[in-house]
Amino acid sequence: MPYCPKCGTEVREEMTFCPKCGAPLKAPPAGYRPEKYEKREKEEKEEREKREKTEKYEKREFGVVGPIIGGLILIFLGLIFYFQIIGFARIEILGALFFFILGIIIIIGAVYAMKRHPRP
Repeated sequence: MPYCPKCGTEVREEMTFCPKCGAPLKAPPAGYRPEKYEKREKEEKEEREKREKTEKYEKREFGVVGPIIGGLILIFLGLIFYFQIIGFARIEILGALFFFILGIIIIIGAVYAMKRHPRP
């Protein structure tokens, strides 16, 4: 029975690779060029890394719009509660005004995001 040339493990004759270390037990097939496959794998890896880097960059830019909208909403809520406490306006008017301005803020944020990242 043959042995693995790399680790010395006993192997069967029909085996192509060593079950212990994975070394090839037979000569590679005619026309096999590992450089060609290594080059293609390297190119695919570089392309995948470039795509991941682009996705991370895009996520960072979208991360600005949300906090700005959230901050504006909190400021506006604070003003509504302040006006209610000092008796400047009734709660019904301030509630309607809140939803109106909230809608405007969200639309402005969406337009900003669309201008920063247009669809291809």
